[in-house]
Amino acid sequence: MLALKNWHNVKRIFLAIIAITLATQLPADAAPKTVAATELSKIASVAPYEGAVITSLGVTTFSNNEKKIALTAIDFSGTERWKVSLETLPDQIAMAATSEKDGTLWVAGMSATPVNPRIESATAPATNVDGVVVEPAPGLRNELNAVTVWKISPTGGLLATYVDTATVPMLITAVSHSTTGLTIMGDRGAGTILISMTATGKFTTSKAIGTAKSSFNSLFRNSDGSAYIYGASSETLGGKKVAGLRDGILAKVNKSGALTSVVRSSANKATRSWVSATSTIFLIGDVKVGGKNETALTKFNSSFSPTWTLRLPSTGTLLAATGASGSHYALFNSTSTIAGVTGWKPTGAIALRFDSRGVITQALKAPQIKSADAMAFVQGVGLVIVTPTGVFKG
Repeated sequence: MLALKNWHNVKRIFLAIIAITLATQLPADAAPKTVAATELSKIASVAPYEGAVITSLGVTTFSNNEKKIALTAIDFSGTERWKVSLETLPDQIAMAATSEKDGTLWVAGMSATPVNPRIESATAPATNVDGVVVEPAPGLRNELNAVTVWKISPTGGLLATYVDTATVPMLITAVSHSTTGLTIMGDRGAGTILISMTATGKFTTSKAIGTAKSSFNSLFRNSDGSAYIYGASSETLGGKKVAGLRDGILAKVNKSGALTSVVRSSANKATRSWVSATSTIFLIGDVKVGGKNETALTKFNSSFSPTWTLRLPSTGTLLAATGASGSHYALFNSTSTIAGVTGWKPTGAIALRFDSRGVITQALKAPQIKSADAMAFVQGVGLVIVTPTGVFKG
């Protein structure tokens, strides 16, 4: 009996030694890690702009000035690559842009047809002793009512201009490119409008999604012409009724622009909206409920089912981007500390990188960023953010 008890004691000691040995050999990533926040660096200042797009070659901004569209491209060192002025149409305005992998740009906007001068008929009275000649008065400006797309080469050359049939004015909010063409998202004041264009410039009939109670701001076109759209709605869409005060919306439309799938992100008595998204279905958005404001960060799969999610108290700018190896970036203004992030205080914007499981692997603090208009990860460069005060990378 004594020998048996001794054996049990030896066995317990032996198992304890094995457990300690295995614990010391666990992979480093098995235990939670802290991430020290580092500062974003400023690449360059930028002139005032109305839109920006990040390409594989650098950053291009566009602005509208006296019926001209001015585009300026810089590389990732801040050096100007090229500058062009588009004057292809009498009246035109750029509103959104996207790019291909090689740096080719697609700029979407509106234009107006030429206006003939209005000639005022007048007969000089007898008292017109100076013999003044009445000049033709300039005609009234036509409405900017034709969707227009400009294709720009990576070196700034105008490759083509495509103009749709004039209808009514529209605010273009997003444009997305695939090998088969473009999908353009706009708003005419009574709901979201989707317009498709083939790679050769043929426009299709526009399709309305919802009413003014729905708004969409992120768009990604698939190679078959279908698209994913993200935003918010307080009305029934695709047979799915509103659950909160206003729900975040994930939706898929077919190549004709008709809704084929709708998923609502909601909470009781909450106002939710998906503000920014990636082609890999990583979304960032607002959650407002009970006087509190949070940022929701969620990675969805192709069936619109969440694979991981995080909510943090925040306010202000919200942008999402796809990183390398299944990672994702989120830019927002946190109003609280973030578990696992050190060397940072919630006094400004911060960009977090999440791995494929939703674990924070990088933190970039940016107290100088108050608002941002574009963000993308560029291989060999890092995260690039375009703001009214300049271009930053980290």
